[in-house]
Amino acid sequence: MKNKKIFDSFKNALDGIIHTIKSERNMKIHLIAATVVIIASFLLKLSKVEFFIVCLCIALVIICELFNTAIEVMTDIIVDVYHPKAKIVKDVSAGAVFISALISIIVAYFVFFDKIVNLILKNI
Repeated sequence: MKNKKIFDSFKNALDGIIHTIKSERNMKIHLIAATVVIIASFLLKLSKVEFFIVCLCIALVIICELFNTAIEVMTDIIVDVYHPKAKIVKDVSAGAVFISALISIIVAYFVFFDKIVNLILKNI
Protein backbone atom coordinates (compact mmCIF):
# COMPACT_ATOMS: atom_id res chain seq x y z
CA MET A 1 0.00 0.00 0.00
CA LYS A 2 1.47 3.33 -1.13
CA ASN A 3 1.67 6.27 1.26
CA LYS A 4 0.09 9.42 -0.11
CA LYS A 5 1.98 11.74 2.19
CA ILE A 6 5.66 11.79 3.09
CA PHE A 7 4.67 12.18 6.75
CA ASP A 8 2.90 8.80 6.56
CA SER A 9 6.11 7.19 5.24
CA PHE A 10 8.09 8.56 8.18
CA LYS A 11 5.38 7.49 10.63
CA ASN A 12 5.39 3.95 9.24
CA ALA A 13 9.18 3.77 9.48
CA LEU A 14 9.07 4.95 13.10
CA ASP A 15 6.31 2.47 13.86
CA GLY A 16 8.56 -0.33 12.57
CA ILE A 17 11.49 0.86 14.68
CA ILE A 18 9.30 1.18 17.79
CA HIS A 19 7.81 -2.27 17.20
CA THR A 20 11.31 -3.76 16.99
CA ILE A 21 12.44 -1.98 20.16
CA LYS A 22 9.37 -3.19 22.06
CA SER A 23 9.40 -6.76 20.76
CA GLU A 24 13.08 -7.66 20.38
CA ARG A 25 15.30 -8.05 23.43
CA ASN A 26 18.46 -7.85 21.32
CA MET A 27 17.41 -4.47 19.89
CA LYS A 28 17.16 -3.16 23.44
CA ILE A 29 20.65 -4.49 24.13
CA HIS A 30 21.98 -2.87 20.95
CA LEU A 31 20.43 0.48 21.87
CA ILE A 32 21.85 0.38 25.41
CA ALA A 33 25.28 -0.49 24.01
CA ALA A 34 24.98 2.30 21.41
CA THR A 35 24.09 4.82 24.13
CA VAL A 36 27.09 3.77 26.23
CA VAL A 37 29.39 3.96 23.20
CA ILE A 38 28.13 7.42 22.18
CA ILE A 39 28.60 8.74 25.72
CA ALA A 40 32.10 7.20 25.83
CA SER A 41 32.84 8.80 22.45
CA PHE A 42 32.16 12.26 23.85
CA LEU A 43 33.97 11.60 27.14
CA LEU A 44 37.05 10.27 25.34
CA LYS A 45 36.89 13.09 22.77
CA LEU A 46 37.00 10.97 19.64
CA SER A 47 38.03 12.70 16.46
CA LYS A 48 35.33 13.43 13.88
CA VAL A 49 36.49 10.51 11.75
CA GLU A 50 36.54 8.11 14.70
CA PHE A 51 33.08 9.24 15.78
CA PHE A 52 31.77 8.88 12.21
CA ILE A 53 33.11 5.31 12.02
CA VAL A 54 31.55 4.48 15.41
CA CYS A 55 28.20 5.90 14.23
CA LEU A 56 28.38 3.83 11.04
CA CYS A 57 28.97 0.68 13.09
CA ILE A 58 26.04 1.50 15.38
CA ALA A 59 23.82 2.11 12.35
CA LEU A 60 24.96 -1.13 10.72
CA VAL A 61 24.04 -3.21 13.76
CA ILE A 62 20.65 -1.51 14.19
CA ILE A 63 19.84 -1.83 10.47
CA CYS A 64 20.75 -5.53 10.54
CA GLU A 65 18.55 -6.04 13.60
CA LEU A 66 15.64 -4.30 11.85
CA PHE A 67 16.06 -6.49 8.76
CA ASN A 68 16.40 -9.58 10.96
CA THR A 69 13.12 -8.75 12.68
CA ALA A 70 11.37 -8.15 9.34
CA ILE A 71 12.67 -11.44 7.93
CA GLU A 72 11.62 -13.37 11.04
CA VAL A 73 8.11 -11.88 11.00
CA MET A 74 7.72 -12.54 7.26
CA THR A 75 8.95 -16.10 7.70
CA ASP A 76 6.43 -16.65 10.50
CA ILE A 77 3.64 -15.35 8.23
CA ILE A 78 4.60 -17.62 5.35
CA VAL A 79 5.44 -20.73 7.38
CA ASP A 80 3.13 -21.29 10.32
CA VAL A 81 4.74 -24.59 11.41
CA TYR A 82 8.36 -25.59 11.98
CA HIS A 83 10.22 -26.07 8.74
CA PRO A 84 13.98 -26.65 8.44
CA LYS A 85 14.31 -24.11 5.60
CA ALA A 86 12.45 -21.48 7.64
CA LYS A 87 14.98 -22.09 10.40
CA ILE A 88 17.81 -21.52 7.91
CA VAL A 89 16.25 -18.21 6.80
CA LYS A 90 16.00 -17.04 10.40
CA ASP A 91 19.48 -18.28 11.30
CA VAL A 92 21.06 -16.55 8.29
CA SER A 93 19.42 -13.22 9.11
CA ALA A 94 20.50 -13.58 12.74
CA GLY A 95 24.00 -14.33 11.45
CA ALA A 96 24.06 -10.98 9.67
CA VAL A 97 23.31 -9.25 12.97
CA PHE A 98 26.01 -11.30 14.70
CA ILE A 99 28.66 -10.41 12.10
CA SER A 100 27.75 -6.71 12.19
CA ALA A 101 27.99 -6.73 15.99
CA LEU A 102 31.30 -8.61 15.89
CA ILE A 103 32.78 -6.14 13.39
CA SER A 104 31.53 -3.28 15.58
CA ILE A 105 33.29 -4.76 18.61
CA ILE A 106 36.52 -5.03 16.61
CA VAL A 107 36.19 -1.41 15.46
CA ALA A 108 35.46 -0.34 19.05
CA TYR A 109 38.64 -2.06 20.19
CA PHE A 110 40.76 -0.14 17.67
CA VAL A 111 39.02 3.18 18.37
CA PHE A 112 38.72 3.02 22.16
CA PHE A 113 41.46 0.75 23.55
CA ASP A 114 44.41 3.15 23.44
CA LYS A 115 42.29 6.04 24.69
CA ILE A 116 41.04 4.04 27.67
CA VAL A 117 44.51 2.69 28.51
CA ASN A 118 45.99 6.21 28.32
CA LEU A 119 43.20 7.54 30.54
CA ILE A 120 43.83 4.80 33.13
CA LEU A 121 47.61 5.30 33.06
CA LYS A 122 47.20 9.06 33.35
CA ASN A 123 45.13 8.63 36.53
CA ILE A 124 47.49 6.17 38.24
